[in-house]
Amino acid sequence: MANPSSDDLLNATPPTGRLAQFGYAYKLTKRLDPKVTIAMLGWGLGAAAVVFALLYLLVGGSIFGLVIAIVLALMFGVLAATTTLSRRVQRAQYKQIDGQPGAAYSVLDSDRRFKRNWALTPMVQFNRQQDMVHRLIGTGGIVLLAEGDPARVKPLIANERKAVARYLGPDVAVDEIVVGPDEAAGQLPLPKLASTLTRRGLRKKNLTSMQASEYSKRLEAIASKTGPMANLPKGPLPKGARIPRGGMR
Repeated sequence: MANPSSDDLLNATPPTGRLAQFGYAYKLTKRLDPKVTIAMLGWGLGAAAVVFALLYLLVGGSIFGLVIAIVLALMFGVLAATTTLSRRVQRAQYKQIDGQPGAAYSVLDSDRRFKRNWALTPMVQFNRQQDMVHRLIGTGGIVLLAEGDPARVKPLIANERKAVARYLGPDVAVDEIVVGPDEAAGQLPLPKLASTLTRRGLRKKNLTSMQASEYSKRLEAIASKTGPMANLPKGPLPKGARIPRGGMR
């Protein structure tokens, strides 16, 4: 019997049982990351071996000590394997959507840690080529997050900087981040995006909570509620999708 394709797995309804969910995540990840099995075995067996050796030395060579060492070693080994799978699942998801329009927004919109410290307004600027700029406001400051061709997003960032200065004042600091694989050119890779912004939101206090809330509400009140953004779907845009003409730059 033929194995189900990755499309079949993606379109199938995810199982509800914990073991079934584990198996589903493993099969789906293996389609995109063939080394996931080796990684899980390596981390799982390595953690089990280290824990067993330490406990055996501490507890001693009695039967009771041996049983305790084996049980705890197995528990830590399983924990290490499942943690490895979880990280590989996330990495496979990033790999699957990386480069698609709206990928950065999709990553941030699904990250609960990020949402605790930031208000995210998607696609405040965009063009016909589906390059786009999202606006973030939080205690970490105001950040314009661009995704797309680095050269084409520059005028989009400049337009949004002017808009923020016009409505909030020229003295309000605005930072920018361009999502992309070229770290040497100052871009931020998609897998590092959520963690970088989460750390910034926790550690960097450029705005007070009241300032962040006020700025966010002021810009949201100015933005059109019935404009071309209203009907755009969340997450990466499907291939071939067109951005409404009214919002093009």
